[in-house]
Amino acid sequence: MKIICAGLQKTGTKSLAEALRILGYNVHDVFEQFYYEKELWNKVLRNTAVIADYQRILEDVDAVMDFPAVAVWEKIMEAFPEAKIILTIRSNEDDWYTSIKNHIEVINQYIPQSELLQQLLHVILGPTRQEFIRYESGFIPACIGMTRMCGTPKEPILRSRYRQHNCYVKSACEKTKLLIYNVKDGWEPLCHFLNKKIPDRPFPKRNIKGGMVHEVAQQKWEHDCGYAKAVNREALIRIGFLISVLVSILSVILYFFTI
Repeated sequence: MKIICAGLQKTGTKSLAEALRILGYNVHDVFEQFYYEKELWNKVLRNTAVIADYQRILEDVDAVMDFPAVAVWEKIMEAFPEAKIILTIRSNEDDWYTSIKNHIEVINQYIPQSELLQQLLHVILGPTRQEFIRYESGFIPACIGMTRMCGTPKEPILRSRYRQHNCYVKSACEKTKLLIYNVKDGWEPLCHFLNKKIPDRPFPKRNIKGGMVHEVAQQKWEHDCGYAKAVNREALIRIGFLISVLVSILSVILYFFTI
């Protein structure tokens, strides 16, 4: 582990992830963590993870960001004390709140507002989606103070968590190993901090105005590790099964009405 990206969601994490990939790092963002580090996150949720687990499971990963990792970033720092820490921030708190509010509203376009319909949808979408929601429900509260990245944005809670998180990261890290970074500043401060040559290409801009949500839903997000295809496949299997059950039930009903 070389880099721990300790910034909260909607602080430019997807742009930073792409920038680090361009610089040659093996980056594990949300979906890579979901698929490749399940053993660790399950242990965290069961409260059985020890430092040796972090060291073993994350040993070959260069950089982590977003959830689950950002919820336990200080544990990862304890496991890898030589790692550098990047705290991504927005220009001001209002910018961050507006961005995360917009992101949540985009997610809401894909989720029913009724709790009952949400539960029904989760059953239909299958085990991959259910497992992802379990991780989201386990780690997102530690990040932004909301149960999940959907529903009604809780402005006072979100703003408070942003301030508390940033203050804590700044106070908990050695200054020589910490970069407080706004992706608007581009390559120079990032490459200087990492002792890397500045690439001859523009700094990447990803997930603008919640665009990642649409790309994942449309199977166009290149770093989802096959998540959307797996969810769609499992949903089709379940829908097909439900249809066959309904057809069978209707056939039996019609039979008894015609005899």
